[in-house]
Amino acid sequence: MATSVLLTLAACGAPEPEGTRIAEIEATAGGAVAADAATVGTGGTRVGALARAAGGEDGRTYRVQVVPTPGVVIGAIVGGTPLDTTITPTHDLVVCRPFSQSVVPSRNGGVGNAVVWLSGVSTGPRDEASRRVRLTLDGCRLEPRVLRVAVGTTVMVNGRDAMMSRLQFTAEGEPTPRTTVLLSDAGQVVPTTAATAAPGLVRVSDDLHPWVRAWLVVAPHPFVAVTDADGRFRFDGVAPGRYTLHVWHERLGTRAQSLRVEAAVQTRVEVGY
Repeated sequence: MATSVLLTLAACGAPEPEGTRIAEIEATAGGAVAADAATVGTGGTRVGALARAAGGEDGRTYRVQVVPTPGVVIGAIVGGTPLDTTITPTHDLVVCRPFSQSVVPSRNGGVGNAVVWLSGVSTGPRDEASRRVRLTLDGCRLEPRVLRVAVGTTVMVNGRDAMMSRLQFTAEGEPTPRTTVLLSDAGQVVPTTAATAAPGLVRVSDDLHPWVRAWLVVAPHPFVAVTDADGRFRFDGVAPGRYTLHVWHERLGTRAQSLRVEAAVQTRVEVGY
């Protein structure tokens, strides 16, 4: 399905800093681009390698640096409808009871749990995300379903189920899991940094309970987001330049769009499934 993209430069929400230019532009024909050559399969789709979304020839160079006149990217991923998946476990039924999980959270036509990032960003602000996050196994399901983290973040894996679980953290494009976390007792907490040692889209799965699934989005720079149910995201402090905006959703697949960010200009992007 073709990508529906609208690019405008406009004010949004709170007043912008003095000197911010407000204008309107139109998306250029042929603005949509194919996923780059460094792509890997994910659930029947293809996703531009998040591991190589920074600058430099290898796509791994990002330098923290003050950008004098940065741009802003404000966007929304649309075309979604609420989609719940009903899970019926087949064993450990004392703990694992049937439940519904919202794979595509959606409000007002937005697409939630979509991963959005800019590729080709080599300089900008520091990633201020928390360096300690929690991933919880409760009732035979992992929450949150999609979790954005910075490189080197400590993931506190909290097991609330009294059963044996073997969680494997496998990054897309890597042949073996980065780490395996064993859980057996309710209330057990296991910290791990191995899963976030390098950027990438990391699948969390339990080979003892195949319906248990989550994703860690290990960001190579600050310009990586997970959308809310309205499908919204925002990137502040973007250095002027040309980038590719990537979108990935575990159920809906991928999108990619060329994007130009100008100094002191607010760029509004809408990408449709």
